[in-house]
Amino acid sequence: MKSGLSVPLPLAKCAFDDPATRQAYEKARRRARVSLLIRVAVFLALLIVATAFKGEETQLVSGTASFLLIPTAFLLAGPAKTLHWLRAVESVLKSSPWRYCSVVRRQDAKVGASTAVQLRLGDGNSDEGWSPVLAARTSRRRTRWSGQFEHGAWFAGNSDRGGVLALPGGQRLMTLHRQ
Repeated sequence: MKSGLSVPLPLAKCAFDDPATRQAYEKARRRARVSLLIRVAVFLALLIVATAFKGEETQLVSGTASFLLIPTAFLLAGPAKTLHWLRAVESVLKSSPWRYCSVVRRQDAKVGASTAVQLRLGDGNSDEGWSPVLAARTSRRRTRWSGQFEHGAWFAGNSDRGGVLALPGGQRLMTLHRQ
């Protein structure tokens, strides 16, 4: 398994200038946009079917489409939330450079639907202290913690308030927030 220190940090002024980070961000953004477009298309198709068929022989089709409109409308929220989360990630990545950090999962701390973590900036040789407990989450909020982060990670932001955490190379973006 590669450690975070074996992948060199990009020399860019901000994390968003790193090509690998930008590619991971654009891939997540493209996936969310496509998902939103597909869900909007399904919603509009159901709306058209629900309003277009008025005859008694097509009442079952119209009723089924009308029934499915409400759950389909709720499905629009997921990709919209992801796009909102990605805007927050982008603003942090555009304002901060990547830095090495050590990350430890804190199972004794409760942070709602997120994973409690602490991080220490630097390559492990510095005497800087650990950050306060931060809540790590993806766009889905509930996230399974990957032990890969504990072998070394990259961090952009303020270690006391939060920022963006990623595996080396800018992969598997997560936000960190103070609780």
